[in-house]
Amino acid sequence: MRILVTGGYGFIGAAICARLFAQGHEVIGCGRRTGWARRRFPAWRWVSCDFNQDTKPQDWLDRLQDIDAVVNCVGVLQDGGRDNTQNAHVTGLQALLTACEMAGVDKFIHLSAIGANAAAGTKYAKSKHEGASLVSRSKLEWVVLEPSLVLDRNVYGGSALIRTLAGLPGLIPLVYGKTKFQPVYMGDLTQIVGRFLCEDAPVQVQVEIAGPETLTLQQIIDIIRRWLGFGVARFVNVPGWLVAPVFGLGDALGFMGIRNALRSTAKKQMQFDVGGDPGQVEKLLGYKSRPIEACFQSQPATLGDRMQARSGLISLFARIVLSLYWLLSGLIPLLFSKQGSFALLAGAGFPQNSYWAIWLFGALTDILLGGMLLFGVYVRRVCAAMILLTIGYVGIISYTMPTLWLDPLASVLKVFPMMALAALIAALEGER
Repeated sequence: MRILVTGGYGFIGAAICARLFAQGHEVIGCGRRTGWARRRFPAWRWVSCDFNQDTKPQDWLDRLQDIDAVVNCVGVLQDGGRDNTQNAHVTGLQALLTACEMAGVDKFIHLSAIGANAAAGTKYAKSKHEGASLVSRSKLEWVVLEPSLVLDRNVYGGSALIRTLAGLPGLIPLVYGKTKFQPVYMGDLTQIVGRFLCEDAPVQVQVEIAGPETLTLQQIIDIIRRWLGFGVARFVNVPGWLVAPVFGLGDALGFMGIRNALRSTAKKQMQFDVGGDPGQVEKLLGYKSRPIEACFQSQPATLGDRMQARSGLISLFARIVLSLYWLLSGLIPLLFSKQGSFALLAGAGFPQNSYWAIWLFGALTDILLGGMLLFGVYVRRVCAAMILLTIGYVGIISYTMPTLWLDPLASVLKVFPMMALAALIAALEGER
């Protein structure tokens, strides 16, 4: 079959593409960042789409030529930046559904989520529920799949946060640790999608995809921690009101287009148990989802898995430290030591009429780069700029004031660890 997968480079979409490709299907991935997707997933074709802009059926018709089935994995947690829940889950979806009807697409599989209903009280849940209703009213041979919490060796968003928490040394702070889930392993979800694409599979069905066990968030983190080889977890429960500012900061970052798992939508959703009936899939397909712990233990954790768990905290700490270093490097001369800065420039032999320009440029550039890094804006480019500017600073100092290399406080030598830290942060940066 020739299958178009929207949201094809996402956490679930990429896994579905890989499964379908391995099964011999021709896979066409669809998403906003196709250049990045082609570099990471060169095995299948890519076409550009954007549910924010492709709001008319005509926008989709060329992409749907000779397509046998569509798997829709588009989803966003909360409004912010280029993400819009109504466009992603309703408006753009309606255009795609109508275009599929016009193009004669045989099957349409839609990924929703367990618990996506108006009772959850979030725009995410309401729009997801509305989107699933649109699919069920279409003229296509449709299937709506509602997975519970999806876990995998690969991580992103909420699953990445779970692994970071599992990798914390000592006590693990936990909010809503008693919330219950029936997690499903990614391999089971992709198998189920593949089976629903078969010619004899049932259609016009809305199916919950849940694991066979009910586990609390605390139990899930404990399973992941033991799989990583970090030993038994020790938890400390944290009240929701105490970490409210953290979720507020997450919302602010999300509004700026910086994706993160600590959003108020996630906080609200975490207050509800997420259960489902694994018997639905078994009855329709004869397929049984496996316990999460057994799935993880079937593939022992590697050094890369353990490093990923630890790096979640390390990279955050490193970014904060380096950001403050650059922010203070700009604020201190700007607010407190203008004359001292001018004296250094005079000692270095710079002409007097250049003092103001050099002082302002240096201070404001440091503040700009420190702020961008702190808020996660173009992290790799910012780190590269920091390294290049530091090399430039060292070169100028070596030429104009070489005696500073012998400063007993090592004022020049101390910048080299900061360059190494910037390189480390750039290497660890990555959404998916």
